[in-house]
This record gives sequence, C-alpha cells and structure tokens, in this order.
Amino acid sequence: MKIRGLGGELALCLVFMGTGAFWVAVALGLPLWEGFAPATGLLPLVYGALLIALSASATFVDVLGADPDAEAKQPIGRAVTILLALAAGVLGIETAGFFASMAAAMLFLFAVVEKRPVLPSLLAAGGTSLVLTLVFRTWLGVPLPSGPWGF
Repeated sequence: MKIRGLGGELALCLVFMGTGAFWVAVALGLPLWEGFAPATGLLPLVYGALLIALSASATFVDVLGADPDAEAKQPIGRAVTILLALAAGVLGIETAGFFASMAAAMLFLFAVVEKRPVLPSLLAAGGTSLVLTLVFRTWLGVPLPSGPWGF
C-alpha cells in the first residue's frame, strides 16, 4: 500500500470536516426534539455528523488510496463529456420538457459514455425519467415543463 502525497484533496476533506464540526457544534446548542416532532437542531446535527463521517472516509481513501500517477493518466475528455451531457439535459428542459430532456441525457450517458447496451440503457433512462416525473408532479406538486409532447 503506497501512501499518496498530501495535497489539495486532503485540504478539501479537512475543510468539509471542519464545516461538519461547526454544524454539530451549533446544533448541540439548539433543541433537538420537542414533544413528538424534531426541533431545529436535529437536521443540522445529523447532516454535520454525516459530513464529518463522509469527509473522514474520503480522507482515509485519499491518504491510503491509489497511485497518483495512475489517476493523472486518466483523460479529462470523459468528465467534459459528462458535464456537457448534463448541461444539455438541463438546457433542454424548457424546449423538450423535463421527461424527454432527462431521458435523452441519461440515455446518452448510459449508452455512449458508459458503453452499455442500447435497450437496457433505454429502459433505465425512460424508467428513471418516468419515476422522477411522477414523483415531482404527482407527489410534490412541482409544475415541470411538459414540452411539445405533453408529458
């Protein structure tokens, strides 16, 4: 096991751990539970503890992780492609509608970027977009753009 050089990743993890510790410290000064309902301090306490735990695990992986030279050899083109696909999906929401835009972006990510078979990618993208649309429109009452197809 090769210990990596400590760099910006470790500093970022420490910043997040400090932020989590701040949330926990503030939350401990607030009421956590009142009667049968959570009070104002419960969620900051939970989120702060989760942020500390996740940052500590990321720090552990970063310090004892893989060889930094191997990570530096990975092409940046894949990350840029993913960012462009997500940006296109978000920009297409107004014209194509939420369902179609998200399904197309996920289909591109599954089939092209991840190189998965087309039919399972189509089913996964369509199913995920359908569930997201139903949850936001039906249960949460969010008025999502419908697009020219009406869904």
